[in-house]
Amino acid sequence: MNPILLSNWLSVCERAEVAYIPATYGPFVNIDEIHRFCEGLGDTPTLDQAYHWLRKNYQPQSTMWRWDCCSTETLKGSMSAGCLTIPPLLEFDFDDPRFMAVLDELERWQEQKISVLIRPWVKARVEANYPVEFRAFGSRAGVAVSSYYTFRPLPTTYEEIAIQVRKLTEKLAAHTYEPSFSADFLLTESGNLLFLEGGLGFTSGGLVNGCCFGQEPKPGEIALYYHN
Repeated sequence: MNPILLSNWLSVCERAEVAYIPATYGPFVNIDEIHRFCEGLGDTPTLDQAYHWLRKNYQPQSTMWRWDCCSTETLKGSMSAGCLTIPPLLEFDFDDPRFMAVLDELERWQEQKISVLIRPWVKARVEANYPVEFRAFGSRAGVAVSSYYTFRPLPTTYEEIAIQVRKLTEKLAAHTYEPSFSADFLLTESGNLLFLEGGLGFTSGGLVNGCCFGQEPKPGEIALYYHN
C-alpha cells in the first residue's frame, strides 16, 4: 500500500467500515509529463486528457477536484482564508511547491503516474468561520488527534468528537500494515464524521504537518488548539 494515495485509503475504509467521502477517478497523468510541462518541454498528452476530463466532469457548485496524492493549493488556500460555501473554480495550476514535493516522494515510492479525481462537496460544521476538521496520527503505540486548523481553537465541547476520531483511526490501523500514518476527518453539518484522506505519519519537517501539536504527537493526546 502507498499511504500517500487516497485511492489506497478508501479501500482501507471499506475494510474497516469507516464512512468516507467517495471519489470518482479520472485519467492517469504521467509524472514525468508534469515535470516537462513545468519546464516547458515537449508534449503532455496524458496531462491534456486529464484537464479535458476535469472540464467535462467538475461541477464547482457540487464537487471538488484533487490529485490522488493531495489536494490542490487553490483549495487549501481558500479554506485557510475562511470557510467556503462552494469549491473554487477549476484551476489547473502547478505553481505549488507542496504538490511538487509530494510528486518527488511518489517517485521515491516508484510511482510513475498519478490520477485526478472528483468528490462530492460535503458541507462541514462551521466553528468561528472555519470548517471542523481533525487530523489523527496513528501508530502501533496508539492514536493522537488534533484539530486541523491551528489558528482557530476548538471549544472543549469538541473533545468527545475527537475521541470518536481516535476510535475511527484505531479501526483504520487494524486494517493496514502501516506502522505510522495520518488520517484526516471532516465533521459534517449533520454531525457525522467522514474520512477525508490519509497520508504518511508525522515527521518533523516532513510532508505531514503536526497541526495543533507543537512537537511530535504522543499517543492518546488530543489537541483542540495550538500548543507552543
